[in-house]
Amino acid sequence: MFYELINKIKMSSLAKKKYLITNFKKNELKLLKQLMKLNIIKFIFKNKNKLILMLNFFKKNKLIFKLKNMYKLSNYKTVKLKNIIKINNKLLIITSNKGVLNNYEAILKKTGGTVILYIWN
Repeated sequence: MFYELINKIKMSSLAKKKYLITNFKKNELKLLKQLMKLNIIKFIFKNKNKLILMLNFFKKNKLIFKLKNMYKLSNYKTVKLKNIIKINNKLLIITSNKGVLNNYEAILKKTGGTVILYIWN
């Protein structure tokens, strides 16, 4: 579900492409909104069945330094709230029964979940 979109974003950022055109599902829109909050994606334009994403760059350098796709259908990782609190200087995007959240929102809502994306620099 999420792994194809994350890999497309990662590959286009490594190739220093500014725009990415892709198909989408409703669940993936929630992930993209989280990535907009984290300034990885600058702009989302929604056409009929396509999404046009504008990736955020800083002085022609890629903004995504280290991005690891943790969401695999056969081997997914779950994380509890006490382990989320221990994470410092890293961003974690999880999916839970309260939606797609980053680690700061998960601490405020006091929930854990399945890890989608792991970002560090």
